[in-house]
Formats: sequence, structure tokens, C-alpha cells
Amino acid sequence: MTILALAVPLVPVVALLAVLTSLRRAVSVPAPADLPVPRVITARLLWARLAGLGIGLAASWSVLSRDDLGRGPMLAAPVLGIGLLLGTLAGELAAPRPHGPIRGASLEIRRARDYLPGFSARLAGALTVVTVLLLSITSVTASADDLGRAGRVLAMTSADGTVRGATGPWPGWFYAWPLLAALAAAFLLSSSVVHRVVRRGRPGLDAVARAVDDVRRAHTARVVTAAYGLCVALPLTGVAVVAAGVLRRQGEFAGWAVPAASGLLGIAVVAAGSAVWYLAELLYRPVVRAS
Repeated sequence: MTILALAVPLVPVVALLAVLTSLRRAVSVPAPADLPVPRVITARLLWARLAGLGIGLAASWSVLSRDDLGRGPMLAAPVLGIGLLLGTLAGELAAPRPHGPIRGASLEIRRARDYLPGFSARLAGALTVVTVLLLSITSVTASADDLGRAGRVLAMTSADGTVRGATGPWPGWFYAWPLLAALAAAFLLSSSVVHRVVRRGRPGLDAVARAVDDVRRAHTARVVTAAYGLCVALPLTGVAVVAAGVLRRQGEFAGWAVPAASGLLGIAVVAAGSAVWYLAELLYRPVVRAS
């Protein structure tokens, strides 16, 4: 419970840091910065994201209302994130291509790391690794429940072999496979959007057009990273808390159960703080100003 007590001051601190970071949103570009094409791109991206968010909310509510033995709440956040990612991808695909009687091409090499937010992307990668490892361990140690559904409880036997206890819900394979499938879909969508961001043509070749375009690309990459980060962080928080509760109840059968539960609560705190960070990243919106 000591770790949970630390979450009370930690989450507001992370939220404050995220808000302060998002306030640094003014980006200067060479004057003049009033370009019609980037404004069209920005408007299309915004409306496409809002449409994807609406679809994601509807799908998330549908999944949540089904609540198939706890899988609905677990999948609600990834489904919402997938909807947002689909809208972002649609917006990128609908971005207008360079047009006019005279066209040009710039000889430049654009890479994903030029636009991805370094800290947020590395954090999302670390959370993904932790999630996969945790679900792998819980799946291996899970047992079937009293109705024969595999991977729903954690069964332990006392040292003398006379008492056996089974406690659930345990995030075994019954819960792991739909979550891993949703995260795989979110990762593939995120990769597709970032690939489109890198490959999309320039709306213009002058310094102003390139500067404004780079700001828009970086913003899309930030949105994608935040959406995927939420897909991972929120379910990881729930999985870690649920697994910690089961281990605490099984502490009489294994001495390592309670320390492992404390470690899982620590993971839950980090994941919850990360979710707050990614939410602030989603609310970030750059303001382009002429220098």
C-alpha cells in the first residue's frame, strides 16, 4: 500500500509536467507564414482525427458494454486509440498533393526519428515490452477456472500439498490474447501513419512551406505516439493492479507473492503516470507564428 500512497502525489506531478510541456507550443517559422495549402492540410487532419475519435468512442462503448468477464474494460482504451489512429491515417491519406503547372522535388532524406517525440516514443516502447513480458508470465502461470475456461485464475498449493487455492480473475491467456491482438493492430496502424507522415510530399519547396510542413508532420507523429501510448499504458495499469490483488490474496501459499504484488503496483503507478503524460500530449497543439 506504500506504493499506492506514492501514486497520490506522483500522478498530479506528472500531469503538471505534461501540461507545462504542452504549453510550449509556439513554433516560429520564416515570415510570411500564411500559407493556404498547410491550412487545408491542418483542417483535414483535424476533422479526420475527430471523426476517428468519434468512431473510437462508439466502438469503445460497444466493447465496454459487453463486459465479457472483464475483457471489455481492458480493451476499451486500445479500441478508442485504434479509432483515433484510423482517423489520423485517413487524414494523412487525404492530404492534398503538390499541384500547379510547375512542380518540383526536394532532394532530402526524411526519417521517422526526425518527427517522433523521443521521450514519448521510447516510453511507449518500454511499456510495450513490459506488457508483453507481464502477459507472458501471467499466461504461463494461469489455470482454468471452475467452468473450464483456460487462463482465468491463479492456482497455488500449500507447501505440504494439503491445501489448494485458486483466485481470479488472473490476467492469463484468456485476457492476454485479445489485448495483445489489439496492441498489435495499434502498433501496425501507428507504423503506417508514421510511414505516411515521412513519405507524404511537400506542399511547397520554399523555406516557409518546409518549416510549416515539418511542424505539421511532427504534430501528427506526436498524436500517433500519444494514441499508441494510451493503448498500452491504460491496460497495463489495470492488468498490473488486478494481478497484484490476486497475488496478495495468494500470499499464504508463496512467500514471494506479496513482494511481487508490490512490484506490480509500482508498474501500475508508472503506467498510470504515463497515461496522464500521453493524454497531455494528445491535447498538445502547435501554434505557428511568423518570426
